[in-house]
Amino acid sequence: MRKKLEHWWTYYKGVVIFAVVLAAAVLYVADTMGKKEKTQILMGEVVNNVQDDAVTTQMEEAILAGIGGDPNGEEVVVDTALTMDAAALGQTPIADANTQDSLATITTYVYAHELDFMILEKDVFDYYCNLNAFADLGELLGAGACEALGARIYEKNGVACGITLTDTAFVKQYGITLLDPVIGIVSGSERKEQAVGMLRWIFEENTGVAAAFSAEEYKAMISQEETGRKDDGKNV
Repeated sequence: MRKKLEHWWTYYKGVVIFAVVLAAAVLYVADTMGKKEKTQILMGEVVNNVQDDAVTTQMEEAILAGIGGDPNGEEVVVDTALTMDAAALGQTPIADANTQDSLATITTYVYAHELDFMILEKDVFDYYCNLNAFADLGELLGAGACEALGARIYEKNGVACGITLTDTAFVKQYGITLLDPVIGIVSGSERKEQAVGMLRWIFEENTGVAAAFSAEEYKAMISQEETGRKDDGKNV
């Protein structure tokens, strides 16, 4: 019997191995096709605050839920891998390799209109403010929300370009340890409505702020801004 099995294996092992490999490939393809690719509805960078993947995933899932996203078909992506030396940003040319790489990465995302918000320490935030990288929250949010946010509105060169996150439940829960963290909405973002929704979610514990964050008002403002941008393009 043993010799018969050895004889059978000698002649048919190739067929068996092929069948096993084919079955594994079919299962893999079926599993891949069964997974629906999710649509990214918001992307952000948190610089100089490298996080474990588990913590970042929790943050992404919480933001998605906070802005009313569909976890089955949509996703929020937050990158926490980039680092910059604030002192190096004042150098010409910038010598620090990590800072160079991070600047290049962010620039690529901005030009591709894929980056919607950034959370940065104050010195790095100032660097981007000077490049007009952030939307004017005075125009985007409206007077009511800015008044409710009060001293948290961060102004640079006369523009309300960010909101300070110091001591918020958001930074405490997700381990953001940046000194004087500031969040800003990227001026070139094409998903400002979702970004504003995230700001609303972050500050929803403050009823005055939440009341000022009228979703309909934002949609109207964002629609006006997008219309103006298209009109400007026609006039170029």
